[in-house]
Amino acid sequence: MEFDEVVRRRRMVRSFTDEPVAPEVVDRILDTARRGPSAGYSQGVEFVVVTDDATRQKLASTGEETLAKSGHKNFVAQAPVHVAICVSPEIYKSRYRESDKMAVVSELTEDELWHTPFWFTDGGAALTLLLLAAVDENIAAAFIGVEPAFVRNLLDIPDDYIPIGVALLGHEAPDAERYGDVSAKKRKRRPLNEIVHRDRW
Repeated sequence: MEFDEVVRRRRMVRSFTDEPVAPEVVDRILDTARRGPSAGYSQGVEFVVVTDDATRQKLASTGEETLAKSGHKNFVAQAPVHVAICVSPEIYKSRYRESDKMAVVSELTEDELWHTPFWFTDGGAALTLLLLAAVDENIAAAFIGVEPAFVRNLLDIPDDYIPIGVALLGHEAPDAERYGDVSAKKRKRRPLNEIVHRDRW
């Protein structure tokens, strides 16, 4: 489909069927996700794909109380594919110690160099591409925040990686509209003329 249609159709889906997602579809989505911008071409974003039912249920169990309070069922448990998006600050810091980067940044302190932690920027870019690629594949998707230590331990993620959240992939259930974003139903997207500032704020 056309890019503008992909963007318009992107939304967080909170109800999935039990139909699996073909592995080759997941691979295509992740192949797109890895093509996001990368500071210094550090490529410090990695993915853990979880399809094992027992592991998915453990991931889902931590949010049951919160989901119940917000009026959602446990759509995390329903999603047949979980993708933990992980970033490594050390990969970025190591990359910027290489000679081509040091020629530019050698006089900066670590705080000055990393006042914006670009590993999170790149992780967000990868997430956005993942969500858009899912739409292009006619796959429903959502994203949830996680408690990093729990996910790191559950998925054997190395200590120098930070799991920033989990993307959920699956097929949209017929009742998905009922479980849409509660806040999005009450809040309209801000218009362009409110969020764009020309030449200065």
